[in-house]
Amino acid sequence: MRPMPDGPEWGFLGAALFAVLDTADEGLVVFDGEGRCRMIGRRAGEIFGVQPAAYVGRPRDDVLRALAEACEEPEAFLEAVEAAPSGPAKPAVDVDVRRPRPRAVVCRTASVACEGRPPGRLIVVRDVTRERAAERAGKQLQARLTELTPYDTLTGLLNQRRFREELEREHGRAMRAWDSYAVLRFDVDGMGALNEEFGVPVGDQVLEQLASGLKACLREYDVLARLDGDEFGVLLPGADAVAAQAVGERMLKRIEERPLGPGAERKVTLSVGGAVWVPPSGETSENIVQRAGQAVFHARAHGPGQVYVDAPPAK
Repeated sequence: MRPMPDGPEWGFLGAALFAVLDTADEGLVVFDGEGRCRMIGRRAGEIFGVQPAAYVGRPRDDVLRALAEACEEPEAFLEAVEAAPSGPAKPAVDVDVRRPRPRAVVCRTASVACEGRPPGRLIVVRDVTRERAAERAGKQLQARLTELTPYDTLTGLLNQRRFREELEREHGRAMRAWDSYAVLRFDVDGMGALNEEFGVPVGDQVLEQLASGLKACLREYDVLARLDGDEFGVLLPGADAVAAQAVGERMLKRIEERPLGPGAERKVTLSVGGAVWVPPSGETSENIVQRAGQAVFHARAHGPGQVYVDAPPAK
């Protein structure tokens, strides 16, 4: 640490530094080693609706309580900024301020060391209301685009919304024709570990190759869709439990024949669960999707690369 300069010039430098801190875009609150407030910047006063001059020189607890009263969750704010003066810097924490007007802010704390004096504490608050609003708008736009397009952008398969539409259409047909149908759901075993080890771009390549390879296992009128992340769904019109089991096993064999991993030493396996709708039945299409999801957990419980089809008992 460089020593503080001596001499009358420090008075000017100190005043200049104070002016910079006071006009910074971030809200700054500074406590000395004795726990007294030495500065509340203009921006911090605006964010929390306090008069800085009224709190300079007051104990740390009094100042923090006054700032916390402006927050949506005062206890969460206090937990975010509380730390021993000599403790390490805390990670940034999102905080919602409710007055004098609603804001989204990010709080950081750090120790302030000074030679020959006890360490103090610095709180830095940044107003991210606009950034958060932009993020929400971006997510809403993405969700709207997803609603408008029937295809998944990564794999080119149908997306979840279109899959549900096709499933509901098939459910109505099966009810009218007194026919059965099956739904398969499956995901990649250990996809999270694969992304962590090789990176998300490699994981995306695996999903693309998986989608391309599995199309060859299905009939022209079967529906293959990417539901979410590494989870996929297959709609098999007119299929019974035997046919669903055969399709699931055919998919596993196809993956074994075409390793999708980033290296020859790495193989990718699937856990496949299926459910069959057989008339007469009061189950909805959503019930079938849920049963297929439960069947995936049953298949995974028996190890990677397994198929389990949940079929109604024979009547």
